[in-house]
Order: sequence, then C-alpha cells, then structure tokens
Amino acid sequence: MTPRPSFDWLAPVYRTLERLTFGGLLHWCRTAHLDHLHERRKALIVGDGDGRFLADLLRANPNVEVDSLDISPGMIAVAQQRIATIPGAAARVRFVVADARTDALPATGYDLVVTNFVLDCFRRPELAIVVHRLASACAPNAMWVDGDFRVPRAGWARPVARLALAGMYAFFRLATRLPAGALIDPAPLIAAESFARASEVSRLGGFLSARLWTRTGPATAFGLPRAPI
Repeated sequence: MTPRPSFDWLAPVYRTLERLTFGGLLHWCRTAHLDHLHERRKALIVGDGDGRFLADLLRANPNVEVDSLDISPGMIAVAQQRIATIPGAAARVRFVVADARTDALPATGYDLVVTNFVLDCFRRPELAIVVHRLASACAPNAMWVDGDFRVPRAGWARPVARLALAGMYAFFRLATRLPAGALIDPAPLIAAESFARASEVSRLGGFLSARLWTRTGPATAFGLPRAPI
C-alpha cells in the first residue's frame, strides 16, 4: 500500500484554488443529484474535503445522519467550521479521520455513499479495493453519488481533458504526495458491485460528470433517465 497523501496545507485555500481554475463547475458536479437524496437516512461521505457538499446535504435533507470520512485532519477542521452555522447539524455528523483503503469504516448499512472527486486519487488496484469496501458497507437500497473528472470518448474535449489531467496530477503529486498519476474510470467497478447507473449529467464536453447509481428497482422509480454504461 502506498503512503498516505497529505492535503492539510491545502485545506484553508482549496475552495479559492477550485474557483480560480473551474469557477463553480466542480460544486455543480457535486450537487447535481442533490434533489434525489431527500429520502436518504444514513450517509457515508468519503473525501468531501472542506465540507461544502456535506453542508448542502444537511440543509436539503433534515433527517439524514452522516459519517464524513477524510484522510486529512485539516480538511475535516474546515468542514466542522462550515457546518457549525447550520442549526442542529453537528449532532447529525460524525467526522472520521481515516484512509478508505485500509482503515475500518465507521459503520455499515448506509443507504447513501458519496465519493465526489476522491476516487480519482487512487491507482487501479487501490481503487478496486476502495470501491469494494464502500459497496460492502451499503444497504440493499443504497444510492451512490460520484461526481468527478472523466476522459471524454471523442471530440475536442478529449485532448484538452488529457492535458488538464496531466497538469493536475503533476500538481497534486508535488503538493500532496498523491500516488495516482492517471484517471481510472470507476464505473465498471461500481457496476460490478450490483449498482446500476440511474443518471449521468455532464459539462465541458464530458470532462466533468455527475453520476447517480442505485441498487434498487428500475431507474424510473426515481423519475430519472437510464444512462448507458
């Protein structure tokens, strides 16, 4: 297993760096399926960083209880400050500093797993381990939200995406000791855990996409179009 990366120094400035590079598009990607999560009651959020998705989920769903797992104590500290302004939120969230590759997950039976912009941090063997571990902690009716970068299949966006990803991986390797050096699409691994892709929306020619996966029933049960695998 490769050493743990460190994102602590980025925690106070991460939101600013994100907005300078992508404006509000990454947060659009995180929250694109938020309206379909009102019935979730027990969520595991992995690698939420500074807690912006967590805060939005808590506001949108007053009944959900959340385990927020992150490898960075610095990021968790920022997330704790962020949700402190939401009445009653602190009682609904348990923050856990842990490595999703190796450390015990805080619970099982989650009906929602969220992995926005975190699965891109793993090399292929580690990604397979993480996806399986998260899926094993899910309830039979679980939904999985995964917003991230993708390599478009064709068109102008494909070479642009490859160039941008090379630059981002070089930066994070230098700044955080991130071991991954290439983007691996987690879709086949998530599908292998009996999840079906219920919806996918994208921006920037497919460079950014938000996917919603479910383990129960046809996609039409959620009023969503079925996205091709």
